[in-house]
Parts: sequence; structure tokens; C-alpha cells
Amino acid sequence: MSDTDQMTDSAELHELRESFSGVAMPERPRLEAITARGRAHRRHRRSRAAGMSVAGVAAAAALAFALTGADRPARLPSTIRTLAPGTIRTASFTIFKNPDGKATLVFNPEELLDPATLQSDLAKYGIPAKVTSGSFCSSDPAPAGFSQVMSLPPRQAVVPPQSGVHPTVTIDPAAMPAGTELSFGYFQLTRGQQQTSLALIDTNSYSCTSTPPGPAGPPGSRLLYVAPDPAGS
Repeated sequence: MSDTDQMTDSAELHELRESFSGVAMPERPRLEAITARGRAHRRHRRSRAAGMSVAGVAAAAALAFALTGADRPARLPSTIRTLAPGTIRTASFTIFKNPDGKATLVFNPEELLDPATLQSDLAKYGIPAKVTSGSFCSSDPAPAGFSQVMSLPPRQAVVPPQSGVHPTVTIDPAAMPAGTELSFGYFQLTRGQQQTSLALIDTNSYSCTSTPPGPAGPPGSRLLYVAPDPAGS
């Protein structure tokens, strides 16, 4: 490198320094400003951390509630809970519910039957029925399922006086086809006897007769019992 080159470099460096001397350099920040900015930054970080902690607690609580709720069965409305009624006992009949949901109806042939009371009490057990006095209703054709709905004792049409025999019927409401109901026909016969027949009928198609049915009865019916009339003849 020649002396001329060194001089040229010196001149260029001098010119470069002169150009930088005209550039405004930022003033060094004061200590108070630096301290204030540091405090503000720390406050900002603490507030963000606090916000995240609150959100985290809320999320954890929501998750815990969801998990415990998932393990717990949904509470059913109390209005759909049905308590089985206790035993209903009258002079002429007794009704009670079995553990399997069926209802047992026990007649006392030594007492006059009150049809309205029997119909009302059967309804309390969820058993739709038409209980009539002096008439008997049946459907032709009779609905299927009579033997599934009602369990009856062996045929014994005549109950001897003061025999202590109580005709019994077990009824399964769950087995009743839709659109059906039970039919009980109660008669006080002219020869000093009372008679009760029963059937399963179609609620939209049935007919009633004032003639007491015989042992054969209409299709799908059953003569439950004939007993001495407690009222006499």
C-alpha cells in the first residue's frame, strides 16, 4: 500500500466520522426511567399470572364437576316415581300388590260386591276395568292374551255356603294389550245367589247384556263364582 493510499484511507475515514457526527444518537436513559419500566413490567407479569391462576382454578372446578356428574346417574323427576299402594281391604274383596308387579284380587262371596268401589280400587293399581252390576260386557272376537293377563283358580263355579272359599284372581297389568280393559259383571240372581263373571275386552268394541252368562259364557270370558246371596232371596 502506498502513502497515497494511506492518505486516501485517512481522508475517507475522516469523512465517514464526519458523516456519523451529524447523526443524532439517543440519549442514555436515566436510572429512574429504567427502574420504573422494570416495576411496570413485573406488575404486568403478576397480573397475567393471577388471571391465569383464576382461569385455571375455574377450569379445574368445571372439570371436577363434570367428572363427578358423569359418575352419578341423572336424577329423575319425582313426579314419575310411583309408589305402590298398600293393601286395600273391603268387606267384599281385598287387593294387594305382589313383588313382581302383579296384583292379587281376593273375593269374599259372603258379602255383597260394590262394583263402583272395585272399579275405583283396581284403577289405583293401574288396572283399567269396567265393573258393572246387573250386566256383563264382552267383545267378539275377544282380545288375545286373557290367560297372560289373569291367572285363575281351577273352575269351581259354585261356592258352598260358609265354606271359607275365597275366589282369587292374579292380574298382570303389564300383560294387558293396548286398548283393552277387564270386564267384571256382578249379578244378584233370582234364586238367591250372586254371580261374578270376568273377561278381557276391547275398549272400542264390546257389547253388554243383562242376561247372566252361563258356565260356558261368551268367548274369552270366565264365570268366576256363584255363591249364596248374603241378602237372601
